[in-house]
Amino acid sequence: MAVAQIGTYIRQKRESLRISQEAVAYVLDMSQAAYSKIERNETKIKVDQVYKIADYFGISVYELLPPSLASDVTGENLLSLLYHYINRWLKKTVRLFKAKLGCFLRSIAAPSFFG
Repeated sequence: MAVAQIGTYIRQKRESLRISQEAVAYVLDMSQAAYSKIERNETKIKVDQVYKIADYFGISVYELLPPSLASDVTGENLLSLLYHYINRWLKKTVRLFKAKLGCFLRSIAAPSFFG
């Protein structure tokens, strides 16, 4: 029963993010018509496709699907969820640090023409 609803949750999240079916289909290397069948729950979705969609949306599988469906699909537990959120936070923090460090290094390396 829960598996039949996965497409509906994916569609709702895609629409809330204002992403087209064509864009998601491209990421999954399938036609828009084939992807549409997933959202209409006419075709079963593969686990690797769920991960690709979540990655493309910039969210975790847990954010893409309701908790009961996410655990059905991933078979992961609470510690895996915690690891995922910490890992994602660290990646964002490192990206931000690198960006700020790059701006700082460019500012001290640029020659000053006005003084």
